[in-house]
Amino acid sequence: MKYLKLIATAAMLILASAAHAEDARTGVYPAGNVPIAPYSPGIKTANGFLFVSGQIAYVGGEIPAYARDGENDIQDQTRIVMENIKAVLTEAGYGFNDAVRATVFMTDIANYGAFNEVYGTYWGEGEMPPARAAVEVGALPGGKPGAPVLVEVAVIAYKN
Repeated sequence: MKYLKLIATAAMLILASAAHAEDARTGVYPAGNVPIAPYSPGIKTANGFLFVSGQIAYVGGEIPAYARDGENDIQDQTRIVMENIKAVLTEAGYGFNDAVRATVFMTDIANYGAFNEVYGTYWGEGEMPPARAAVEVGALPGGKPGAPVLVEVAVIAYKN
């Protein structure tokens, strides 16, 4: 009998924690942000964290012509990426100053300086950009012939 009570109690705890885990996170889907694979643009947790999936320079499902014409492509793509991140942050009730971690993936690390020229404009004087890592990768998902994805940025934000 004692054993059955223990099993019943454990089962109730498991069910309660499973329901709680589902309530503890919410998908964030800003208008116009259509994932190209099975993922959520953002996941907001009950404890104040927001995880923004890696964003690429897609607008309406593709890289705009001006961001792949061979003139300032890294800056143009970076601006689109940051605006896509901004849309996820805003939809969740966060801003760039809530970002605590960023991960940057670039197909050519020689673009690092040009990337930073745009990236840095998203924090004003005296504001604190997030901790960050930047790495060069061989390729990024979503690229097409004549329209390579040059940069992807993922962000973790926190807000009480």
